[in-house]
Amino acid sequence: MESDEEIQDYSYEVDDDGFIDDAFIDDTDTLENEIVRQKSWEVLTPQEIEKRGKEVISEVQDFLGLPTITTAITLLRFYKWNKEKLIQDYTSGDPEKINKAAGITSFDLESKPKSNHLKFNCLICLEPVPMKNTFALACGHRYCTPCYGMYLDYKVTCEGPSCVNGTCPYPKCTEIVHDKAYTDLLNPANVDLYKKYTFRAMVEGNPHIKFCPAPDCSRAIRSERRNRKEAVICACGFRWCFQCADYEISDHMPATCENVEKWRQKATDESENVKWMIANTKKCPRCRKPIEKNGGCMHMNCRKEFAGCGHEFCWLCRGDWKEHGTETGGYYACNKYSSSMAKEDDTKAAQIKTELEAYMFYFHRYESHQRAMKIAEQQRLQTDKKDTILDKFTVRAQDTQFLKEATEQLINNRRVLKNSYIYGFYKES
Repeated sequence: MESDEEIQDYSYEVDDDGFIDDAFIDDTDTLENEIVRQKSWEVLTPQEIEKRGKEVISEVQDFLGLPTITTAITLLRFYKWNKEKLIQDYTSGDPEKINKAAGITSFDLESKPKSNHLKFNCLICLEPVPMKNTFALACGHRYCTPCYGMYLDYKVTCEGPSCVNGTCPYPKCTEIVHDKAYTDLLNPANVDLYKKYTFRAMVEGNPHIKFCPAPDCSRAIRSERRNRKEAVICACGFRWCFQCADYEISDHMPATCENVEKWRQKATDESENVKWMIANTKKCPRCRKPIEKNGGCMHMNCRKEFAGCGHEFCWLCRGDWKEHGTETGGYYACNKYSSSMAKEDDTKAAQIKTELEAYMFYFHRYESHQRAMKIAEQQRLQTDKKDTILDKFTVRAQDTQFLKEATEQLINNRRVLKNSYIYGFYKES
């Protein structure tokens, strides 16, 4: 029997979606009762994404009894690929209302003409064409096939990824142009481009899946939680925030996404320049040009050689220097200052300067670790080159592996230290 002191409980938290995030799980099926760490995210290749997408489409079509794959795809896009939500609403709500909202007026993929022997006047090119050379979606808005094809070519080449949500060319018609219409009517050169957009839409429309932001990486990561705050690591080695999904930001822990967004805005905001001007300069009372004092007495001259007006004034009270002398305190003091409006302005400037100095304290240290991190990344590239050279001299992999591991650890440490100053700045403010 084990005592209470010898029994160790492993607690874990279950998120709102019912998934265990990076929890320790007691695997009783293993021989030695090992503790297994379960991930709540996974890396997917483009082939795996496409395969899973087809499985979801097929499952939705079979479960809801939809006549075509195209209808299932249209409904899934409308529901942002949330299969469970779609099935729940479709089975317990009003299917016709849902179809209409998704841009499906009928399960028919095409509105067939009553007779192929008639002539049809196309409303786009205004030319009479044989009825067999026309096309219309289920909404019935018919155009000649060449004009419809050019319309879809324009959607793909000019509107880009948004073409997957394209509607019928008839004004104010909300009927969604389905996949089959694109593949049948598009210029063959644009069919592959459309398929590429539909693949990206499958990922970008699903809040649980995001593409790796690293350059030249086509993988994606699927997270059990759409609002995941922890970082993920792609198979390419890039570590990034699942919420931001930005290459420049990457993994920004311990700072939050909101902190990083405000920090980046603050670093590029013109108001920071204005704050510096207020805190470190004073305007000439006559021409209002900013002047910085870097030493000397209180006698200031707005120099004409620097595009000034030549006005001479007191740095403290901003009064005309002609009214100053030994009776007002001389060159290094001013007894008019305490009763002037300039004192109130200087008090506000001092407060801004204090805030600015606090920001610069954190910013300089952030930039220092940012530069050091880039140097470490260059060292990582050099380590890879050294590894290639050492291979020629039959050096064991174990003897060089520690260089890579040490460099990776250094980069991670720099990243955390860099972002800790963002966290610290907003923690104090």
